[in-house]
Amino acid sequence: TLVHRRNCVGCHIIEDDGGDFLKLVADSSLGPPRLTPEGVRVQPDWLYAFLRGPIPIRPWLEVRMPTFGLDDRNLNGAIHYFQAVSNTLQPFRTYDTVAANPAGKALFDKLQCQKCHVLGTIPKDQPTSNLAPDLRMVHERLNPDWLLPWLKAPASFLPGTRMTQFWPDYPKSPYPELGGDADAQMRAVIAHMRSLRGGPTPRKGGSVATN
Repeated sequence: TLVHRRNCVGCHIIEDDGGDFLKLVADSSLGPPRLTPEGVRVQPDWLYAFLRGPIPIRPWLEVRMPTFGLDDRNLNGAIHYFQAVSNTLQPFRTYDTVAANPAGKALFDKLQCQKCHVLGTIPKDQPTSNLAPDLRMVHERLNPDWLLPWLKAPASFLPGTRMTQFWPDYPKSPYPELGGDADAQMRAVIAHMRSLRGGPTPRKGGSVATN
């Protein structure tokens, strides 16, 4: 496959294969991410633009994704491969704009999401091993249908992730907001994140890439 011909598995773990680069870093969270769930995690048009012109997702790390100069046939082949690996097929589409969600913002602040996740400025009071990607990229980068199951059980997608499981007793919630409804709380937080703008983008001029 393309991921083997281009030696993607030299840095990333894909289908339990590869990831030799991770042996060179003291903490695996500071290395290239596991790509098995990439097809369901990110929007295909964002992935298309990213593979054409990679941008730093975690700029505080020294490792960088190379630019391979792939043509459209290979770009789309890679996207279809990742979708097949994660057992999902997504169309190239755009999503509705989400308005600000005050309840979601309140929960976002209560859960201290910004303690680890970047919103423009990289926190100075956190070790790099605690830092997580800029959430202003969520609206164009992440698949909205993936976000709810991710918040429910992060470790089921990325074993060893540092992402906190805020709803460990789902469908019960430890928070009183929105009537203690865990699903409503997660959807509100997702709506707030999807309303954020101004993050880094691989799309030229911020426009949607096409195949």
